[in-house]
Amino acid sequence: MLHQKSRLAALGLAVSKINHDLRNLLASSQLLSDQLASVPDPRVQRFAPKLMRSLERAIAFCQSTLSYGRAQEAPPDRRMVAVEQVVGEVRESAGLASDAAIGWVSAIERGLLIDADPDHLFRILLNLVRNAAQALEGQTGDDVAPPQIRITGRREGAVAILEVSDTGPGVPQRAKDHLFEAFQGSSRPGGSGLGLAIAAELVRAHDGDIALVEGTIGATFRITLPDRPVELHSIRSERARA
Repeated sequence: MLHQKSRLAALGLAVSKINHDLRNLLASSQLLSDQLASVPDPRVQRFAPKLMRSLERAIAFCQSTLSYGRAQEAPPDRRMVAVEQVVGEVRESAGLASDAAIGWVSAIERGLLIDADPDHLFRILLNLVRNAAQALEGQTGDDVAPPQIRITGRREGAVAILEVSDTGPGVPQRAKDHLFEAFQGSSRPGGSGLGLAIAAELVRAHDGDIALVEGTIGATFRITLPDRPVELHSIRSERARA
């Protein structure tokens, strides 16, 4: 425990030290991307807004100075979010275009909306997708299943359910024992073990749950996000005003 606390403290200090300069570098990149928006080339017009959005997210992360275990995440700013759009942004940010070596399957219920913070939902899915992609990078041509990442989404009443699956080697037992703990859940050499911990923290902030589904090929993580409870007094107030 002392060793883990020491690593958390060191991580917080490192993030604080690099935050200022990194934010300045990103701001400079943002200025350059703004200039790209005026280039008439159709390909530039297609990708410039996506680049700007990625930089905006990165700058927002730096401004928040979020270091796991040292500062709490900001409370989620929840609204009804179109899941298909977020999943598309996650795929692009993870570099899994249609010509990537890793297959991609999106099976999202048509028109699925989730009551969540859109940036938090993006970070949750991106962490899971990147973990899946890293697990698949070590596969060889002798593996039974071709490398593939699959995202599914559906609604069961007032609860939205998302699953991120891969056809990789799965999660070893030593990683399962501390799967969502900082610095503990990584089974890859050089892995920080923070991706799952951050995803779990963001899910819990939505009063949701994240779990590893047993008995599947590779690894499957299931996220359940309940809608916010409806407050009866708020409904009565709205009716009274009407």
